[in-house]
Amino acid sequence: MTTETPKFTHGQDAGKVVLALWLLVSPWMFGYAQVRLAVWNDVAVAIVVAAFSIAAMLKFTKWEEVVNIVAGFWLFASPWLLDFATLFGAKTALPATANHLAVGLAIVILSLWEFNLWERATQRPPDA
Repeated sequence: MTTETPKFTHGQDAGKVVLALWLLVSPWMFGYAQVRLAVWNDVAVAIVVAAFSIAAMLKFTKWEEVVNIVAGFWLFASPWLLDFATLFGAKTALPATANHLAVGLAIVILSLWEFNLWERATQRPPDA
């Protein structure tokens, strides 16, 4: 294993920061800004994802991607765990749920992609 940190372009991290920013404005875009629990959930996840993505841009470590994977899975599951259908009503619950599923899945995919790049870049070449 190499001791030097591999260089990345951090496109995945930048994408996660954009997703976090989208998550901050999405309650107003989808009409559920009046539901405090959902807004605080979005704000908390956005802060975690943005902070750890920016930290990974400065100095990558694997645990930052693990935190983002957990945050993405939480976002993916939160419509059911927080019972969006009851909180929002049927009209608003569907777009809000779809947004959380899409953003959560995108965060997980980008984090796994970057994690995989890290693993491949730090593998020791096989002995000849």
